Amino acid sequence: MRVAWRASLEMGPLAEEFNVGVVGAGYVGLVTGACLAYVGHRVTCVDKDEGRVAELKEGRMPIYEPGLEDLVVQNSRRGRLSFSTDIAGTVHEADVLFVAVDTPQGDDGSADLSSVAAVARSIGRALAERPGAGRAQRERPLVVVNKSTVPVGSGDYVSMLIQEGASESSSGNGAVDYRVVSSPEFLREGSAVYDSFFPNRIVLGADKRDALDTMRALYEPFIEQTFPTQVDPRPKVAVPFVTTDLASAEMIKYAANAFLATKISFINEIATICELVGADVSSVAHGIGLDDRIGSRFLSAGIGWGGSCFPKDVAALRSIAREYDHEPVLLDASVAVNERQRKRVVSKLQRDLHTLKGKRVALLGLAFKPNTDDLREAPSLEIARALDQRGARAVGYDPVAGKKAAGLLPNLRVVFDPYEALSGAHAAVVVTEWEEIRTLDLQRIAALMESPKLLVDGRNAYDPRAVRDSGLLYRGFGRE
Repeated sequence: MRVAWRASLEMGPLAEEFNVGVVGAGYVGLVTGACLAYVGHRVTCVDKDEGRVAELKEGRMPIYEPGLEDLVVQNSRRGRLSFSTDIAGTVHEADVLFVAVDTPQGDDGSADLSSVAAVARSIGRALAERPGAGRAQRERPLVVVNKSTVPVGSGDYVSMLIQEGASESSSGNGAVDYRVVSSPEFLREGSAVYDSFFPNRIVLGADKRDALDTMRALYEPFIEQTFPTQVDPRPKVAVPFVTTDLASAEMIKYAANAFLATKISFINEIATICELVGADVSSVAHGIGLDDRIGSRFLSAGIGWGGSCFPKDVAALRSIAREYDHEPVLLDASVAVNERQRKRVVSKLQRDLHTLKGKRVALLGLAFKPNTDDLREAPSLEIARALDQRGARAVGYDPVAGKKAAGLLPNLRVVFDPYEALSGAHAAVVVTEWEEIRTLDLQRIAALMESPKLLVDGRNAYDPRAVRDSGLLYRGFGRE
């Protein structure tokens, strides 16, 4: 659903207004900060990247996300949202401090917590060294919220590091008052603003009741849906508010993403079998999705999952399991199926082109999904590398991620018109199902391409009959 925010709409007075700090002005931190500012809290986003902070102060976005620029610009003008590189000053003023820094995948699949650790120590030092003015005499403990996706046990780890940072402070006495909370995010890139305002649940983990009370008050506009909007026509009902212990909240995030990734891999396994037996995976997915125990979402067969969350979170969960000498065979199988899907694209190309040497292949869509410019773990890059290794020339097009993709791979040429990518191509691969790609003129495509005019539909985005009627050779996933 495309979201058109009415940024001029004014909030009424909040039951309780908080000073909020967000450490990390990346994807999660920036969306979180902008949405909290919209509902009336005063938010400071802190980032160590001085260039990023300068750009945000000027209203320039480091990422593409529908609706986000409007929120940032309007709330900055109203004085609700600001940007800084000063983490200590932000800690001194904050009632609630979100930690939303990157936790990249390490070589062994585990989450790299070095950025989280550095922030936690900085928080401890700032708490111990806070000046006599400002928030020195706190009415309540500072609530430190892990918004980054972190392994189970990270809440206790962050708490330990905050205390160590306070003890190491040169001017502090090490006696600091804080609480650590886990508040995992469930944002979908491309609809993150919508998901923030209309979450299907809010999950919190903590071991202190007062911390949960603070977070309940902070999130009240989202839980009770009390903010003004003309975006969502659904009746306003209270959002489920799940409270649990730290470890369970951390596990909920990993388990949710692992389940969704496995569901995609499951339908891709079924799609392969459908091709072998002559069934249509689209009909199969529709039929099983009507069972409310299964549901219809995440049953789209094709190239598989990518992006910043599923690959990293599944790898981290597998790593956690192996720390305890447990082999997560179902998760391993999910990853194996996903890796095979990329290879199946190349196999389908080889089947009809016979040799890829000297062939031109258009990659339609480069971002890992529509409505984002995110290229992390994007299938397009892996496919482009495989084509290069086999002597083919890949030409890529993406309506948003094109500029970011240009120059990432030495032998991937990026163009900014889909028909230019298709001109003279022997084959095309639908990698990302952008609306601009789903609605291309098939007759024009057929006129531009060279024989055999092969379209590998990696997202099953097209009607096979319409493609064939236009003079193209169609190959989908699970619908041959």
